[in-house]
Amino acid sequence: MLKRSTFVLVFLLLITSCGNTEKPTTKEPDTQKEEVAVASTAVKVENALSFINGYVENSNNMNEAMNIIDFTNSNNLTTETFKSTLERIIETALKENPEMGLDADPIYDAQDYPEKGFELESFDEKTNYLIVKGIDWPDFTLTMKVVEENGKWVVDGCGNVNITEKKKAKR
Repeated sequence: MLKRSTFVLVFLLLITSCGNTEKPTTKEPDTQKEEVAVASTAVKVENALSFINGYVENSNNMNEAMNIIDFTNSNNLTTETFKSTLERIIETALKENPEMGLDADPIYDAQDYPEKGFELESFDEKTNYLIVKGIDWPDFTLTMKVVEENGKWVVDGCGNVNITEKKKAKR
């Protein structure tokens, strides 16, 4: 009888100890990293849209609008490179043709623009290029690029300023 009870006890111990004693782990997505990435994307897009829609608002003011150089120089949503490139584009155009200057607005890369502003069409998180489209003119698209400068996401390219021919919106 002792042998039988020892056998049952050993058998019960084996059965209960053979199971996986570790708690099963479920791999949940790292939501904190995802939230940071989503927040970062939102800031990039928000800053780009704030810049271009602020520029539209300025353009809509007609007689009271700031000139393009004053607007960008007073704006904290563009890089220093953007500002200096824009100035160089305008100065070059005026030297080449003092009466006419530019034949299009370099920020819009066009003569006309969507007067109700822009909204996001697409954003490439890897390259930080955005395509924005006109709210009241969805066929009017504009390529923009954002970069991080001094810990803040700002516009480094828009329209004809710091955007390569390959990346420019087709007209």
